[in-house]
Amino acid sequence: MRIALLLLLLALLAMPAQAAFHGPGSSDGGFKGPTVGVEVTTVKQALDSKDDTPVLLTGSITGRKAGSDDKYIFKDATGEMTVDIDKKVFVGRTVTPESTVKLSGKVDKDLMEPAKIDVKVLEILN
Repeated sequence: MRIALLLLLLALLAMPAQAAFHGPGSSDGGFKGPTVGVEVTTVKQALDSKDDTPVLLTGSITGRKAGSDDKYIFKDATGEMTVDIDKKVFVGRTVTPESTVKLSGKVDKDLMEPAKIDVKVLEILN
């Protein structure tokens, strides 16, 4: 009986370790393909859009806003605007002003503040 309890206890303790194991060559994975349902693809369109409009922007992050850990200046061929990117969205990757990125998120318009993009996904293109 003690052996059965010991084996059960060991199995329960090993479950979290097994759940976190990805194995050789594995990644976090997910869908890799086109994003559908997005009509806003430029900064100019985003600035003129309603709150919570989905966006997919391609351009570069040119700087960080002073006094903020998660607000950056994003620029494309049509203009520039503030984007809000949480640290977890970077997933440990480094982005420089020379990097071309694709940002997926939603327009965030707060009363008495300029529009910004709440970024949910960041993809580095080069």
